[in-house]
Amino acid sequence: MQNGTSVHMRQRDLSPWPNYDAAVLGYRNYWQPVTWSRKIGKKPVKFNLLGEPIMFHRDNGKVYAFLDLCPHRGVPLSIGRQEFPGTWTCRYHGWTFDNETGVLRAAFTDGPDSPICGKVSMRTYPVEERAGLVWIWMGSEAPSVPVEEDIPVEFLSEGAIIVGRMTERKGNWRYAAENGFDEGHAKYLHRYGALQTLFRALPAWSMRRGGPIMDGPWLARPPDYEGYQGDFPGLGVWPHKIPWYKKVPKRRPQTSASAAVAKRPNAVPRGTSIRLPNLLCSNPGSRSGIHFEWYVPTDAHNHRYLQFLVVHGGMGENIAHHLRYWLRERWMFHVQFNNQDAWMVELMPESGPERLYRPDASITGWRKLGQRARGQEAPVPADDEAPAAPEPEPVLAGDRV
Repeated sequence: MQNGTSVHMRQRDLSPWPNYDAAVLGYRNYWQPVTWSRKIGKKPVKFNLLGEPIMFHRDNGKVYAFLDLCPHRGVPLSIGRQEFPGTWTCRYHGWTFDNETGVLRAAFTDGPDSPICGKVSMRTYPVEERAGLVWIWMGSEAPSVPVEEDIPVEFLSEGAIIVGRMTERKGNWRYAAENGFDEGHAKYLHRYGALQTLFRALPAWSMRRGGPIMDGPWLARPPDYEGYQGDFPGLGVWPHKIPWYKKVPKRRPQTSASAAVAKRPNAVPRGTSIRLPNLLCSNPGSRSGIHFEWYVPTDAHNHRYLQFLVVHGGMGENIAHHLRYWLRERWMFHVQFNNQDAWMVELMPESGPERLYRPDASITGWRKLGQRARGQEAPVPADDEAPAAPEPEPVLAGDRV
């Protein structure tokens, strides 16, 4: 031991996942959700995405996006205006660019015969609209896949009803993604102070023999068994008895990552799962809807957090889903419950010690998957910090006589 810290504790910048570690600003060769389609109109809207300032505006019904920096002197294009259809003009000197190509079509203050026209371009980005959302491709090359490939099939299914919340949160996007897929945190962090779990008997721990498994594009972590209460040597029984629980639940059989019933190709597995570039899913069996959340980087220290609950049905379910969301789920789940996660992600140091334990097989599995992100495929190195295989199954409180 040195200063109370194990000499085997590994710093994050020495991990065996170099591609993942380098993705401070995310993976660029994917379609990323930005905002609701209804939020983009003729007036420019600016977002910082993957470390770049991006301006969005709608012209003749279509959304356009380009780098919010005029190539002349770097003034934000978002303070400009539209002088002619199909173009956008910088507020400083009247440089006017084509919405589609980004090519300079006029420099008003240099006259109609300005020789610089056609020789300068602003950077534009491919944009699509699906499921009531705006999606952007920020790769250096043209999109290599259609936008539908990066959108969960549940969003594109007929009758999809989507509600949600979008916020900006502190902390690097990778720590937010790791928190979401983390096996152990919900069983302790959300046990205290979360209204969403106040009257639910949460498992105290769960075990899986082996790491997460792939189910289509999703990385899933179905547990082999869960424990609800245990006698910890030298300490006593935990979790402590809660008055309104009639009894500690008995152990229930766990399902595999794929439901026994047939499901659509690439549909989300049961339980909690994650997929590239930055999308997590949970609660697929909940009446309140399937929960999806994206962690889109804004810069190295902050991310855009997009949360959605999706159900399918007709007009009656549409009304019921909106009522459930605005009267309960938004405040209890998307605000109060997930603000506990935001608290942890904000507090997590960007460079610090890291000593993993068995439940962190979920995190190491996600980091390995990041090594194969689109456009930067690389061999997956051996995991020198892989959690050990679980110990023999303990006796659970629900199994006691």
